[in-house]
Amino acid sequence: MENKTAKFIDYYDANIEKEDVLPDESQYDFLLHRNYGYMDHIALSFYNRRITYGELHRKIDEYARTLFSLGIHQGDKVGVCLLNTPEGVFTLYGLIKLGAIVVGLSPLNNVYKMRIDLGISRPKAVIVSEPLFFLLDEAIDTKETTSLYTLPIIMEDGGHKVTAESKKGNLVALVEKEKFHEVEYGVYKSNAITDILFTGGSTGIHKGVDLIGNGLNCVVKALDHVLILEPGMIHLGNIPMAHMAFGRLVLHYALCKNLEYALTLDMLPNKFLDEIIRTRANGAMGGPAHWEALIDDKRLETSDLSFLIQALSGGEQFKTENRIAANNALKLAGCRVGIGDGLGLTETWAPTHVCMDGKNTPGTIGYPIPFVSAIIVDPHTFQMLPNGNEGLLLISGPGVMSQYHENEEETRKAFFFDANGVKWYNTGDIAIRKNNGEFVYVGRKKRNFVCGVDNIYPEQIESILLKMDEIVEAAVTKVPDQKKQYLPKYHLFVKDDSCNKEALEKRIYELVSSTLGESACPGYIEYTAGPLPRTDNGKINFSLLEKA
Repeated sequence: MENKTAKFIDYYDANIEKEDVLPDESQYDFLLHRNYGYMDHIALSFYNRRITYGELHRKIDEYARTLFSLGIHQGDKVGVCLLNTPEGVFTLYGLIKLGAIVVGLSPLNNVYKMRIDLGISRPKAVIVSEPLFFLLDEAIDTKETTSLYTLPIIMEDGGHKVTAESKKGNLVALVEKEKFHEVEYGVYKSNAITDILFTGGSTGIHKGVDLIGNGLNCVVKALDHVLILEPGMIHLGNIPMAHMAFGRLVLHYALCKNLEYALTLDMLPNKFLDEIIRTRANGAMGGPAHWEALIDDKRLETSDLSFLIQALSGGEQFKTENRIAANNALKLAGCRVGIGDGLGLTETWAPTHVCMDGKNTPGTIGYPIPFVSAIIVDPHTFQMLPNGNEGLLLISGPGVMSQYHENEEETRKAFFFDANGVKWYNTGDIAIRKNNGEFVYVGRKKRNFVCGVDNIYPEQIESILLKMDEIVEAAVTKVPDQKKQYLPKYHLFVKDDSCNKEALEKRIYELVSSTLGESACPGYIEYTAGPLPRTDNGKINFSLLEKA
């Protein structure tokens, strides 16, 4: 069946279809064309280092030539396990320029998980930032992956270059030897797989996602009509750029927009404010945890963040109460913009919807971005539902993945073809489309369950629980029950483990029953001694909690 794409509804600019032709080129060529006229501008900053767009493209070419000399050619799969450094950026785009397939390996993997990802993708070679060398050295099966190259972290400190001790193939040193090597660049193929990233998807099964590079170009092109930063402005480079679709999107967007991308090794929430202030970033993106870290930071009372004009959250849903509190904290520092939100998935090169402060209704995920179509269907019949009804969210657009890597069964579950032959990706999310075209996120279909005769949406319960001062984190899973099918199980991390739990549970029952009904009340409550377990991408690991 021909894979058609639905006609998107434009909520941003009536002239988008008339004026904008979707790109059809490699990620590298798209970047190069967008950088024409800006070669003297700063592309990357890394603490005291400054790299212009002209130097960026020269280094990308040098890395591509070196990688080619090492036997990496078009179509070869190459694993990358990288920190946010200029050498990491050169490596990524050098591989892209060659036409290699980039396999994003998480630096948060342990050896066991790394072996799983390597087993799924079977890369020809792996390039790793030097501090992470031990992880790959233990995980690699030399029968599958024949080469391992390291990237030292180069920081200019008082005029001196500080690097870690080299191990095995130091790629930076090899570049100095091979940067003029003759190279044969691959021929661009519009539907060729360029990236393999990893996800649990809508079914919770760990798998590789086959992505098309030009799909990322199309998402970046769409953001021209949504985001507001202009060439020369600064964007914080804190999101891991090599293994996350969100991070790759932010990197490609910033460079294609001719911004200064301020790379940082301090990417954890407790350093978020420090890095915004240090870089004077005009734009910053983070997960809810990054923005929530600002809520009680007293430094905001004496800081000046008036330069921050684009703030976005992603990765997981931002709780309304926390978003309001984080916005209030930013206002203390003179920030005039509220935190935007949205919806994104690895399978769609990240954003499908964006809710911008001042342009959309707070609490929604906003409109679908240009060139993306979204519909709400009945989860069982896949018939479209009228506005205002909860249903399954389906997405169609040029950024949607090709397939799950060598996994036909999961790929079959992921796609739905309508009567017109349009290919829709099944997000596994339950949402509502409002009459004005905005969407409201309800929860994950996979996490939904039935208690008695009532549908239970764990995200709704969690949102209510987090309103309670005593609760730091909350997650709701299901436990089988002979009479009611399933009962809710609450997993709670509280501020004070010695608090009066009997009194707390009484208040929980009263709050939940008065808002969501008796069926949403807990059948079981489990307290954790610390933060809830997380996946490699920083999201709560519900699969692990369900096994507990």
